[in-house]
Amino acid sequence: MILPALLPIFAIIVIGFGLSRLPVSSPSGWAEIERFTYYLFFPSLLVLKLADSSFDWDELASIATVAVAALVILTVLIVGLREFIADDIASMSSIYQGSIRFNTYIGLAVIESLFGERGLAAAALCLAVYVPLVNILSVISLSLRGESGPKRVYIIVGSVVSNPLVIACVLGMSLSYTNFNIPDLARSLLEILSQPALPLGLLAVGAGIRFISIGEQSWQLAVATLNKLVVLPGLVMLACIVMELNTLQATVLVLLAALPAPPSAYILARQLGGNESLMANIITTQTLAAFLMLPVWIELADRYL
Repeated sequence: MILPALLPIFAIIVIGFGLSRLPVSSPSGWAEIERFTYYLFFPSLLVLKLADSSFDWDELASIATVAVAALVILTVLIVGLREFIADDIASMSSIYQGSIRFNTYIGLAVIESLFGERGLAAAALCLAVYVPLVNILSVISLSLRGESGPKRVYIIVGSVVSNPLVIACVLGMSLSYTNFNIPDLARSLLEILSQPALPLGLLAVGAGIRFISIGEQSWQLAVATLNKLVVLPGLVMLACIVMELNTLQATVLVLLAALPAPPSAYILARQLGGNESLMANIITTQTLAAFLMLPVWIELADRYL
């Protein structure tokens, strides 16, 4: 059941990689595809799924507890071992981003393939907690080497409140909380706009794979990949067991934690002064390693959750 569900997803990523290397393809064209997916198609999907979800606010609190506990423990580990991981803040911030951020396109495609609409609704609930949290932590890590005081706060707040996924989560949850019925025309528009989100997102993931000389980065790549694909999902699974989350919600949380870093992490590293070449290699390495690790975590979640 697991491999047949995952193979089409990774096949689309490979197709995206191949198409992006054709002579008729251009980086600017793929950048526009990713931009539309990130700012329009994907937020439409999140708003629709969250608006149609019936929130159990106690469950939302449990999800937040699991996410915060796992991320705090991992952050403490990384900070405590920073002298053995990287010599400069730029590299540390890229390793940190690579340890906590996840590629939502791959995640929702996998979850939909395994659990259908029920899984997407559960994932939307998890994303409402995860997305703002990891964005705040990522921007904080990148801003440590830049401005301080009020300017740093402005950068952090501005990055979070302008994030289209955060906006979509807030809007979708507000619609659900107020029991607002989306007008038929608006619903039809959201449904149409949400349909390209996952296939175009996966193609963009493939197009974003780039191989930059690894050189002295091999240790840092290993740390970021181990953190993201082994340590974080392991911490999330342990926290889910302790919190006694229901099986579907716990499984979705573990799968989201086990996803590779997204291309947007590279953009953020470039904009805020992170080590962008290291970030690019982390994304590529983790995306390839996820082919092997996602089936492992799906099997472990099925057995222990």
